[in-house]
Amino acid sequence: MSRQLYEEIYGFQPHTPEESAAKDTLLNLITEYGGRMLDRDCPAGHITCSGFILSPDLKETLMAYHLIYGSVGWTGGHADGDADLSGVAMREAREETSVTQIYLQSRRILSIDILPVPPHEKRGKQVAEHLHYNVTYGLIAPKNQKIADKPDENRNVMWLKTQDMAKHVTEPQMLPIYEKLVERMHAIAAEKMEIPQKMLLPLLDWYPAHKRDLPWRRDRNPYHVWVSEIMLQQTRVEAVKGYYKRFLDALPDVAALARCPEEELLKLWEGLGYYNRVRNMQKAARQIMEEHGGEFPQRYEDIRALAGIGDYTAGAVSSICFGLPTPAVDGNVLRLMARLQEDFRNILLPQYKADVTAQLAQVYPQADPGMLTQALMEMGATVCVPNGAPHCEDCPLAALCMARKMKSAAHLPVREKKTTRRMEERTVFVLSCNGKIAIRKRPPNGLLASLWELPNEEGFLDVQAAVSQCEKWGTKPQEFLKTVKRRHIFTHITWEMQGVFVNCAEESPEFVWAQPQELAEIYSLPTAFRCILS
Repeated sequence: MSRQLYEEIYGFQPHTPEESAAKDTLLNLITEYGGRMLDRDCPAGHITCSGFILSPDLKETLMAYHLIYGSVGWTGGHADGDADLSGVAMREAREETSVTQIYLQSRRILSIDILPVPPHEKRGKQVAEHLHYNVTYGLIAPKNQKIADKPDENRNVMWLKTQDMAKHVTEPQMLPIYEKLVERMHAIAAEKMEIPQKMLLPLLDWYPAHKRDLPWRRDRNPYHVWVSEIMLQQTRVEAVKGYYKRFLDALPDVAALARCPEEELLKLWEGLGYYNRVRNMQKAARQIMEEHGGEFPQRYEDIRALAGIGDYTAGAVSSICFGLPTPAVDGNVLRLMARLQEDFRNILLPQYKADVTAQLAQVYPQADPGMLTQALMEMGATVCVPNGAPHCEDCPLAALCMARKMKSAAHLPVREKKTTRRMEERTVFVLSCNGKIAIRKRPPNGLLASLWELPNEEGFLDVQAAVSQCEKWGTKPQEFLKTVKRRHIFTHITWEMQGVFVNCAEESPEFVWAQPQELAEIYSLPTAFRCILS
């Protein structure tokens, strides 16, 4: 703990002689007392952590009237053994103001100050005069949330214009500290805003020599780029390559996609999942045929209006294929920008994506904007990777990266917690008769709409209940063969499945009875059911 604490304080860059002296004093005390500096009973004084809170536009600060000091001031409190100093600052800010939406502007320490604390009463006990070695972080809190007092410590939690702090702060030694914090938070914000422009040349120089050879990059045919982008949603690149070739071999252009029978279309997509993607592609293809004379539209607005195409895909096709300076912002780009700018906002919030898109739109080059689109994609996919440490040693933007400078990349990007998936138990039947297997169509709406499925029922059925169900279907079950356990995870639902294999004497008209080869070649059986057969 003491080493972590020492390294955190050591990383602070003083701006004034007073701050340099405070840093040196604190480092010496940590060397002498170690982690005890985090505890209130340390004889030399102890570490406290403050959060200086600004609104997103940096024009207002959230403060409270503190009962101990008799003045309006920042939030903060004792570390109480916790070496995560920025975390302490966040915790204290929430407790003292009741705000829930709050995030670090940066893990950069803004200031270290040695502050005398006068004698006071705390929860009925007298506290002697002592020193706070105070470490301050910049915090951002949106204003549209409830605030409240912490009655035993403060009252009148309020937003103040930063230019009006002098009217409310009665501790003369604190006002210069608050003013320098405002200045430093503005400087950090300015540093972040410079990054999009500064990253262009290094990124565009890097991309040609480091890009992967992917089939959909071999031309700028909008149909090809569109197909690849839809396939790559929720699917790994290596998994897409084979599907991409097979799809284009069968449906080489928009017209072929528009007229393709649904069964054939779903079979070509089988295994990629999220079948509404390909259904929407066909709707869009028919739009192109009917509204654009079979020619892929070249304006961003017209591309965005096609079924199943969102901002990202429209931006990608527009920039790569038609040379329009339209950013394509997906998870890879959001992650890259969050680390480059050390942005602790939740990247899943629409406002964050809108802000990144607006910043990139300001700097997108007029000449070959598609190269920047693909360079950003490539960086996020191969260097600033998901689910692991970024490869900073290979990054052409390492010198610009604020997260690398502050050693905070492991904490970024911030994502809100995903909602818990609903669990469903299902008994899935593999009914065999005369070498054929029973399948049926799913309902036209809802999960896996209109796809083929193995017969199934909710819940886990025991042997007798499973046999009874087969009898209700009129299949005349003869032999109960085996059961298997499988799990399939959808976006919001997890199926826990019990596969039941039964030999039957009758091909009940309740089902379509298909040869195993037909399941492979004709009927689009989703992965959720195919995994039972494997």
